[in-house]
Amino acid sequence: MSIRQRLFGDLTDSPVYRETTDAEIQSIITPDNKGDDSADSGFIGDTPFSIEIVSRSKVPAKTEARRSLFSVKRLADDDLTDDSPCTKKLRQVENDLAALTTQNVIKAVERLQSRNLVADGSRDYTLPTIPGKHGDLKSITHGTMSDVLDGKYKDKIGEVTIVDCRYPYEFDGGHIQGAVNMYTKDDVNSLLQSRDTFEKPHILVFHCEFSSERGPKMYRFLRSQDRELNKEQYPRLNFPEVYLLDGGYKTFFTTQKEHCEPASYKPMLHEDHAADLRHFRVKSKSWTEGEKQKTSKRQRSRLNRHLSF
Repeated sequence: MSIRQRLFGDLTDSPVYRETTDAEIQSIITPDNKGDDSADSGFIGDTPFSIEIVSRSKVPAKTEARRSLFSVKRLADDDLTDDSPCTKKLRQVENDLAALTTQNVIKAVERLQSRNLVADGSRDYTLPTIPGKHGDLKSITHGTMSDVLDGKYKDKIGEVTIVDCRYPYEFDGGHIQGAVNMYTKDDVNSLLQSRDTFEKPHILVFHCEFSSERGPKMYRFLRSQDRELNKEQYPRLNFPEVYLLDGGYKTFFTTQKEHCEPASYKPMLHEDHAADLRHFRVKSKSWTEGEKQKTSKRQRSRLNRHLSF
């Protein structure tokens, strides 16, 4: 089909129709503006004929404005409220509280490091301490322990709990006056359930046979549990003043028999208690081996119920 037929279709049947050549039609659509072809096509001189296609750059301003209005990225809620006085005040209060909390923790740590203070930084240690074998623990001598039992510190101390971490057969074979036998972690956890009613300090003194393993281990365990219970109120502790009896019961018995009841000493490796040793050793370790999760859950429930103050 020729260009003429595609462009004009059924007009060829019109009585006024004049046969037009393909060349003439082509010159109308795409004039070359040369010679007489321009005159024949009805255009004067150099005036071109073209169909202008409106580009995107020439879209009316109104359309562009509409597009811009809906394409602008929305500001975040925080940006919208940056200039709000209430928001500024709230953020300032939050920042001040965070800074205050951080400063308090830093001051507490510095205070604990700069002086011989108990673990919550509230006061100095009541009893004289020595370096001992465990640098991270506060140790006292058997002489100081004897002075406490003799009442030389009664004006400074409200209560003293001596925690004997040896096995029951050792404890029954001789222990310090007034001591309590606690050789499992469940036993030590029970201390955290008690509430002091004394205005003066309640101190704890841990020991075992030599104060080399069982006593220090229980001391650290109690401090760890105490920190966990009071983590939201650092450096507060239920028992901030805790000591380790240097040399353990053996050294104390050697020099202070008058404060032992009965006045005797039975070692852990006593030949008559080999079966007891196996039994109590397994029992003391069962908390961390076989029953840790169950016991821990039970203890947390009890501690939360009794220490919700």
